[in-house]
Amino acid sequence: MTVAYAPRRDLVSKVRRRMTQHYAARPAKLAFERPVLSITFDDFPASAADAGAHACSIATAHAAPTTCPPAWPESMARAAWATRRPDIARLVASGHEIGCHTSTHADCAQQDIFATLEDLARNRDALLQMGAPAPRTHAYPYGETKGAMKDNLPPRFMSARGILPGLNVGAADLAQLRAYPLFGAGGMQRVSNALEARRKRNLGRRLSP
Repeated sequence: MTVAYAPRRDLVSKVRRRMTQHYAARPAKLAFERPVLSITFDDFPASAADAGAHACSIATAHAAPTTCPPAWPESMARAAWATRRPDIARLVASGHEIGCHTSTHADCAQQDIFATLEDLARNRDALLQMGAPAPRTHAYPYGETKGAMKDNLPPRFMSARGILPGLNVGAADLAQLRAYPLFGAGGMQRVSNALEARRKRNLGRRLSP
């Protein structure tokens, strides 16, 4: 029986993980005229090309421009082996983004940096062969990385995403953006609570003298 990999959860690993999260390799101050919503599908299951894209189209069709932004699935693909070449072409033509998620799905916090860079290159080359442009964004497998990896992200990547919960507004690290999981118990409620809290904060700012 194959045992699924799980990142280390010992005390030392937890401390290193927290230090990595607090180290901003690409610090930025993010502010938007309108909210931006990015829906991502790690590992790019085949269903993301159909059900996922369809759901995002529905969200876009019913979004009020002043209250809810359009949504694009920023599909972080582990070389997208599960998806056919026509699906890749269709998603790209529709304006969806195919990102990088490494080729082997290795833990970037544990793997040698050079090996990870080779892994990213293999993912890029596979996507190019399937007709996608070179990926400009990356999602760390398992949400794991380390400071040295963040420092050595290829310049072509505009951003990389982890799994630390939170909204990307104000002070942010483009080398490890925050994200909310939609799956699991209470996932959607956590996202709704965060968005509502942000809406009230923005409303309070507009109403203040």
